[in-house]
This record gives sequence, C-alpha cells and structure tokens, in this order.
Amino acid sequence: MKNILAFIPSFVRPAIVFPIPLGLTPDKTANLGLPGLMQNVNKYAQTMSSTATGASSVTLSAANIVGGVAQLNAGATGAFTIDTPTASAITAELGDTVPMGGRFQKIIHFVNNNVGQTGTLTGAAGVTVVGTATIATDTKRSFVMRVMNSAAVSFTNIGSLSL
Repeated sequence: MKNILAFIPSFVRPAIVFPIPLGLTPDKTANLGLPGLMQNVNKYAQTMSSTATGASSVTLSAANIVGGVAQLNAGATGAFTIDTPTASAITAELGDTVPMGGRFQKIIHFVNNNVGQTGTLTGAAGVTVVGTATIATDTKRSFVMRVMNSAAVSFTNIGSLSL
C-alpha cells in the first residue's frame, strides 16, 4: 500500500498525463506501441504559454504551439504577425512517435489578450494556415493542427470567441 501511495503523486503533475518511466525509450512497436502511446498522450495535455508581442511581430516556439494555448500580451504598436515555427520544429517537439499522414490532430488556441491590435497567424516553412488567420484584440481563435509529415503541418481555423 505504501508503494502505491508513493506512486500516486507522479500522476498528478501538470501537463503529464502518463509519465514515462526513466530508462524507457518511446517506441512505436515495443509492447504493442505502449511506450509510443505514453509519449503521445503527454502531448495531448494543454498548457498555456504567455508571450509579449513585439512592435510588429511575435515568433512562437514549437513548445508554445504544442502546449495548446498561446496567449499573446501587450507590446504591439500596430497590426502584427504571429509567426509559427517551421513544420519540422513542431514535429520534432511532438516526438518521433507522433502519427503522420494527418492522423495526429490537436486543437491549438491563440488568445489575443488585450493587445489592442489585430494579429495575423502566418506559417513558417512547411506550415499552412487555412481559413481566417486574423485574431482581433480580446479574442481567442482556435485552429486544428494536423501533422501531415515531418515537414508539413496545417492549421485550420475552427472559430473564435470574444473575451
């Protein structure tokens, strides 16, 4: 019983859905793919990152994108661009066991948090933005991110919400 109680806190850590034991290498084939699933499930957890916008642009990291919620804060002096990392950087952040061919999808939220200006999502190399890409101030816009292959990721607009 004491061992079970000591193990429970490891499941309550934020952004960790299924901790991978030390020394275990994620693999798509070992144990019927369980280690690969364990790595991918942790990428499904939503975490929020806050980023200050520059005068005319902000470049997000792959960790900002994969976290699922990118909050953009004050700093822009006019309309600004929200630049994604490259598709290869996003897929590298997801890990080598992420399913390809459009089978992996995750909802990503961009929150324009009282910046006072409109941001436009723009894709770096290998990233395609489909649908409305503008995010007005005090608005959350959601996109479905689909991993096509290690060099191609798409973001498809699925709607917005005024804050």
